[in-house]
Amino acid sequence: MRRTTTLFGVSVLVGASALAGCGGSRSGSESGAGNSAPAVAEITMLQPEPSQGLDPNLAASDASRIPMAMMYETLTERDASGKLIGALAEKWESSPDGKTYTFTLRDKAAFSDGTPITAEDVKFSFDRMKAGEVMKGLLSTLTGVEVVDPKTIRFTLAKPSSVFPETVGRPGSAGILSKKAVEAKSDYFVQPTATSGPWQLTSYIPKGSATFEVNPGYPTPPKIAKIKYTFSEDPAGHAAALESGSGDIANIGYVDAERLKAGGVVQVLQSDALAPLFWGWDRSKPPFSDKKVRQAIAFAVDRESRQTACWSGTGGITYGNILRPWDPNYTEINAYRTASRQESVAKAKALLTEAGWVEGAAGARTAKGVSGMADGAPFKVTVPYESNWPAAGCHVQVLQQNLKEIGVEVTPEKYDPAAYWGDAAKGKFAMYHGGAGASGSADLYQNWFHSKGSLTALTTHLDDKSIDAKIDDALAATSPEGAGAIFKELEQWQADELPMLVIGYQWPQVAVGKRVKNFTAPLDADSANLVRAEVG
Repeated sequence: MRRTTTLFGVSVLVGASALAGCGGSRSGSESGAGNSAPAVAEITMLQPEPSQGLDPNLAASDASRIPMAMMYETLTERDASGKLIGALAEKWESSPDGKTYTFTLRDKAAFSDGTPITAEDVKFSFDRMKAGEVMKGLLSTLTGVEVVDPKTIRFTLAKPSSVFPETVGRPGSAGILSKKAVEAKSDYFVQPTATSGPWQLTSYIPKGSATFEVNPGYPTPPKIAKIKYTFSEDPAGHAAALESGSGDIANIGYVDAERLKAGGVVQVLQSDALAPLFWGWDRSKPPFSDKKVRQAIAFAVDRESRQTACWSGTGGITYGNILRPWDPNYTEINAYRTASRQESVAKAKALLTEAGWVEGAAGARTAKGVSGMADGAPFKVTVPYESNWPAAGCHVQVLQQNLKEIGVEVTPEKYDPAAYWGDAAKGKFAMYHGGAGASGSADLYQNWFHSKGSLTALTTHLDDKSIDAKIDDALAATSPEGAGAIFKELEQWQADELPMLVIGYQWPQVAVGKRVKNFTAPLDADSANLVRAEVG
């Protein structure tokens, strides 16, 4: 959840020492001297371990979604430009009322054991998803899955939906499973076999590494036949691994990214992903129960300083909208943009005064007539962040300086990352730092703003039936224009109400060794960018 560096199909993180011995045979056959077999196109990716496992019904973290996207293909996917295209599905069509979708599978699509992928496998997978934790919210209107023939599957919805083809393409989470293989083994997801994606998992060493080899039954087999990656979250060795050639693809730190770009050692790509950085807060009690206080903070935070000091000038900035310009439902909002820092501070101070937080002689704010607060109580807040996320610590320090200018005292708190998001979900923090990602408007609003969303308890903490209804209406809209109008209304609402404060985006610096060609930084956790890549 916390870091978007595990979001984009190439997430990192490994020390050079952990890769010792990995580089020697990457470009040749592993069969030994004297074997005349052709060389295997092989790369090393540096990845966090999928600690939530490999069951798409249970694993929602990006560390798990990335390898799941490599193993389990979806019906649809996005191309390099963000356009929705067929993956396992060759085509699809909807009924005039938008409540029935019929998908036709590709003729030659097969699982990695050679058995064909059929509509019965699709039905099994979606029946399972609808009962699972990860996809049940997005599939809440799905009422029926019907096998028309071995290559045709029909979905029936309780309400019309223009975004259903996008929903069935959620990387990893909406992957198609082999009914026969899953039902044959009670521990199937320990090391899944007979998988539908471009690669199959051939080895898995806990706390060590994994190996993926090409699925020969994939409709368009990738040119990279073998992928090795080491499990680690040690940021110190990322750049060294790429420089030495012991790694081929990894996310690296921002300072190293600038150095390597300048030296021409590797390619460094940046993805314009929907990966919001945000301040979460407890709106059930003061001070953040008052919208004027939240808006004051929105004016006071210096987005440019955050970007420069903590993310080496990378990632986007927003002054109100959450969605990115490439999303069809994007609308530009500049509610908190002013002509100068001085004007921003002045607006923030004025809002705090209106909310009953008076400025003392030394500039510190104290309560006067604030409901739920004793008169004279200082405006002080402890802001935790995950202790193993250096940029988050920097960001909280920037916040501390920003809010000092308006008389609010911030105390940064390093927090145990193992307990952080569980405690955020329990409402233990008055204000806290966060970052996560989404594939688009439907994914973000369903999972961050809906009361049944998978990330709502960690982000907005919303339980608002009127907002639920708007999101449901957007998802059920029969035309893109109808959905877009509602999403734009939601964007305006959140910018004013601020259930959380999004200030920008974290875009990972994806370092790619020179031997890897045609690789593009993806917009989500899908593996389509790897399928297009090759070793040259």
